[in-house]
Amino acid sequence: MEQHQRGARFGLRRIDHATRWAGIALCWSHATAIALTATEAVLRTAADWWVVAWVLTAALLISWALLRAAQKGLLRRAVGSGGGEAHPCSPEEPADYDRAA
Repeated sequence: MEQHQRGARFGLRRIDHATRWAGIALCWSHATAIALTATEAVLRTAADWWVVAWVLTAALLISWALLRAAQKGLLRRAVGSGGGEAHPCSPEEPADYDRAA
């Protein structure tokens, strides 16, 4: 059981890392696509570099969304097998600030 939890934590760290880097790449790709599109509109050039940037942005968005969904699934499984401890955002358990002292 302990070995399974270690493996789950390692898998969760790995997918967290991948999701974070995919999100960072998505943000930079989106910013580059916007800048290239604006530059093309202002200079009225015939270069279509902005199309490649938008295609890359779309591909990164899809990969980030899939990684994020997998990350949430792993988090739910880790919480479900974590010994009855409720998730902080669980609707069954009110948040700490909602509890009367």
